[in-house]
Amino acid sequence: MSGTRAGTAGTKAAIATIARLAARPGRLLVVADFDGTLAEGSPDPGAAAIVPQARRALRRLARVAGSSPDRVSIAILTGRTAVDVATRVRVGGISYLGDHGLQSGTFPRHGRPSRIVTTFRGGHDASHEPAEILATRVPEVLGRPAWLFVERKGPSVAFHVRQADDRAAARAAVVAAIQAVDRELPPHELAHYRGRLVVDLRPRTAGGKREAFAALLAELRPATVVAFGDDSSDADGFAVLHAARMAGACDGLAVAVTGPHGMPDEVRAAADVVLETPSEAARALAALTSALERGLRARD
Repeated sequence: MSGTRAGTAGTKAAIATIARLAARPGRLLVVADFDGTLAEGSPDPGAAAIVPQARRALRRLARVAGSSPDRVSIAILTGRTAVDVATRVRVGGISYLGDHGLQSGTFPRHGRPSRIVTTFRGGHDASHEPAEILATRVPEVLGRPAWLFVERKGPSVAFHVRQADDRAAARAAVVAAIQAVDRELPPHELAHYRGRLVVDLRPRTAGGKREAFAALLAELRPATVVAFGDDSSDADGFAVLHAARMAGACDGLAVAVTGPHGMPDEVRAAADVVLETPSEAARALAALTSALERGLRARD
């Protein structure tokens, strides 16, 4: 199926469909975005908080992964840095793939998120300096508007505009400021990445969620995948899942979540199921976890 809206009447059925995948034999891979998927949207990117039920479900999944590592793997795949999202999710024993997969990190169950060990994918050291210059100079060119939120990510930088009254005009102003600063810089590898309410500059050869999702499938070789997302970059991951399904490499479900800022048409088209809120995504995660736990108890 493609783009099936859950709606009020169909939410229970959609969640039941997601949960049934936990009964499939073999490794289950759960991949989830953060903003608008596990966290309710916020005008201030710094204020985003995970839905409590989603955190509880992830902790239960991490406990299962700790006792049965060949049965389930969990990854948070986000545009935020791995450190940032780990401190917001606060669940140890799972993978945090930050900056659309350019960063990776984890910390032990019952450990502190501040102790997360993060690594950058190699080959992009030269992008750190131009990213920092842009992070500093673009706000100056714009007159340091209150609506601008700058996210420094090492070899990448993101300029968030969701706090602006006129987001389209703000985004256009950011793009113009980037072009002005860029004319002063030596040639570099930074290029625009996908995003609706953010101008995200990252190394053009770094790939994005498409490549990160493909790497997860190649590394873990799961039998079943459940992927949750809400934005254009998540549609790229969904496309990888669909291709793997068509090739018979795995089974799985692409679950789109409608955040407070709506959903791009391409995400809806790429989804197998559409849930209406991050709270519904949290319920789906909880139902999937319960089904997985029941299956393991029955096996034992």
